Amino acid sequence: MKIFLSVIVTSLGSGIALAADISGDWKIESTVGATPIEVNCTLVQSANELSGICTPVMANAESAELTGSVNGSSAKWDYDVVFNGNPGHVGFVADIISDYVMSGTLLLSGSPSPFTATKHVSEAPRRN
Repeated sequence: MKIFLSVIVTSLGSGIALAADISGDWKIESTVGATPIEVNCTLVQSANELSGICTPVMANAESAELTGSVNGSSAKWDYDVVFNGNPGHVGFVADIISDYVMSGTLLLSGSPSPFTATKHVSEAPRRN
């Protein structure tokens, strides 16, 4: 009985230790209305907290600081923007598919659109 309980506790404990760390540079793609958009976000995760910056890929776009959180295989973050002189709010609610892929909903001033995100991967060292 002791061994069986030890296996259960060890299994549960290791599941908790495997929480995702989504820190890194992410390319996010979506379509808002009929307009395709791309946003580059650098996410910095510390425990369950997210910080970092997001920058839309467009002329004269400015970076915005983000705040958010990670809960298991889900993440959410948001930031405020000014576009053409109009203030707006951008939010992301994501399912973490793998270390390199997320998908979810982009909320642009409350209007939802699906998105996909891929993590930029550094080129691996070459072997000779």
